[in-house]
Amino acid sequence: MRKIKRYKKIFTQGYKILKYFYYVLYCKLFNVKEYSNCWLVSERGTDARDNGYFFYKYLVENHKNIDVRYVISSDSPNFDKVKNTGKYILYGSKEHYMAFIISPLLIGAHLMGFSPDMGLFCRLQRYGILKNKGKLVMLQHGITKDYLDFWKPDDLKLSLLISGAYKEYKFLIEKNGFSKDVIKYTGFARFDNLKKIKSKQILFMPTFRKYMHFMSDKEFIDSEYYKYVNGLINNKELINLLVINDLTFVFYIHYEFQKYIHLFENNSSRIVIAKSDKYDVQELLINSCLLITDYSSVFFDFAYMEKPIIYYQFDYNEYRKLHYEEGYFSYEKDGFGPVVYKENDVIKYIKLNIENNFNIDKKTKNKVDSFFSFHDHNNCERIYEEIIKLASR
Repeated sequence: MRKIKRYKKIFTQGYKILKYFYYVLYCKLFNVKEYSNCWLVSERGTDARDNGYFFYKYLVENHKNIDVRYVISSDSPNFDKVKNTGKYILYGSKEHYMAFIISPLLIGAHLMGFSPDMGLFCRLQRYGILKNKGKLVMLQHGITKDYLDFWKPDDLKLSLLISGAYKEYKFLIEKNGFSKDVIKYTGFARFDNLKKIKSKQILFMPTFRKYMHFMSDKEFIDSEYYKYVNGLINNKELINLLVINDLTFVFYIHYEFQKYIHLFENNSSRIVIAKSDKYDVQELLINSCLLITDYSSVFFDFAYMEKPIIYYQFDYNEYRKLHYEEGYFSYEKDGFGPVVYKENDVIKYIKLNIENNFNIDKKTKNKVDSFFSFHDHNNCERIYEEIIKLASR
């Protein structure tokens, strides 16, 4: 079965490469110019919930002279949102290949997210095989806080890398070797849409582990990750707290782990097991009063809104060994909330936050103010100005 899947993947990727070079030749022979002034924007080609969409929306609303088009699949749960915002190109279509080849600016929240296949075209880019005309702009998906050894400027070949925080900006220059001409600190596009709302919802968002990505269902259920995560959402004391305080607890597993969501069960109406096609991450963050996460960079968005966070790091040593090395950010020293390793301590800090009416203390507020130099909701404008400078080079 695995061999069949592997051969199928090889065939599919080979077909995409052939299509790509076919359209390179097609655009040259027929002198295609339709996308010669197009700003092509995307995330993964299947969603519109992140920095890509919010920057695209900003351009549509504030710079109507720009021919900006968003790449989205027709079966995406966000398709109607994009369709009602502005121009779009269907993911994997003939138009997508041609725009990808011709557009002078390729803007994405993920590496090669605007391409017909992120993983495949990242490799083609790394080996210098692509024949595109466009300059590559990366808006990022989350603030980089860990050391990513695969983030090499020579491999990524980015023309512009957007940073969400000053410490991240310095770290990527000093540790990863990015040039100040390439990386710019502007703040993230999606931060402009964040607002502080008082609610009765607690959000639990653990991140993924790359070493678990290809596990079978049985392997996943047998993992420590599953044991700890499933244990929390079935904790009787937690459920009792939710009932007494009229709270809802939303469990949203990482996008890359959504394929395992059917393995989680809970019998309480107070616990919501959220599927990615039904729930928007930013809306969940905005509409929650407390975030529980492990290492996910979504906590930066939550801190930006000055709301409390609990870091539940039940597998810290394994995560650091097999996933990412620690970077400039120490959860113990720099974090915006307590770091805990046991389920009972999570419950303890949920109780404390209930007692404090889900307000952060002065020390945490000072940390937030220090970490985010820009708190003015003008991030999209700064990103736009940097892209205009890039386009004029």
